Order: sequence, then structure tokens, then C-alpha cells
Amino acid sequence: MTTTQRDLRDYVNEQALKYDDLRHQIYDAYDLFQMEIEDPCASVAHEAELCISEIIQMINEYETNTKANR
Repeated sequence: MTTTQRDLRDYVNEQALKYDDLRHQIYDAYDLFQMEIEDPCASVAHEAELCISEIIQMINEYETNTKANR
């Protein structure tokens, strides 16, 4: 496992613990990352960036919706 993969795994686990309501979606994004990097042409760093961006977007939308519903 490369540092990028390990860092991403750690980030995913941290965010899943922090945002329990999004846990399944966060792990789904990580599962997609893992599937994508099985392709020999895939760039691990690029796929990791996409995964992180997706998780950040999920969290931003969740926080926006949570604040709006208070």
C-alpha cells in the first residue's frame, strides 16, 4: 500500500467516525477508489484526490443541510 493509499484510508476512517450519519456514503466513496485503482492505467494520486473531493462535498452538503434544519 502506498503512502497515498494509507493516508486516504486514514482520512476516510477519521471522517467516517466524525460524521457517523455519512459513514456508509464515505466508505462507498472509498470502495469506488479501490475499484478504480485496480485499473493498471489509473493514477492512485488522482483517484485519491477525486475520493477526497467527493467526501468533502458530502460533508459540506451535510453541514449545510444540518444548519438549515436547526
